[in-house]
Amino acid sequence: MVRTPSIAVVIEGGLVQVTLVEDWPGQVPLPYVVIVDYDDDGVPDDELTTFSIGNEMLDARCHMEIPSVYESFSKPALSPRSVLRALGVEDDGETRSPLHIAQWMKQSIANLHARINTTEQAPTGSDYKKLYVLANRCLISLLESLGAPSNFGK
Repeated sequence: MVRTPSIAVVIEGGLVQVTLVEDWPGQVPLPYVVIVDYDDDGVPDDELTTFSIGNEMLDARCHMEIPSVYESFSKPALSPRSVLRALGVEDDGETRSPLHIAQWMKQSIANLHARINTTEQAPTGSDYKKLYVLANRCLISLLESLGAPSNFGK
């Protein structure tokens, strides 16, 4: 089974140095990573974005990062997976039964559906993209667990 992709945002001195993804499926576009910093002391107004969160209006310095793929990153860097292991999170890519994968997929779709319903708004293109990526990743894992080759979409 394919490992769960991991993302590391490397910060030094309060500034993002690099964003890395590891074990990212080649057939899935890299994600957008949004960096939000609520520490706005001394930040010019034109660099702040105002958000309404609940009943509060908050300013934040925001920017988007497109991550680098760890496996092909040219500089020495700490693997996101090694950080997760140090934190006690294990995802060794062990083979899971087709039933386990199907149950996980069903629960993940139900969770996404519940999140969409919580907003009481119509699903957006982003919601459909999340559903597609989720279903595609689970179906590939399901097919691999049944013995199909793992070179889908290549």
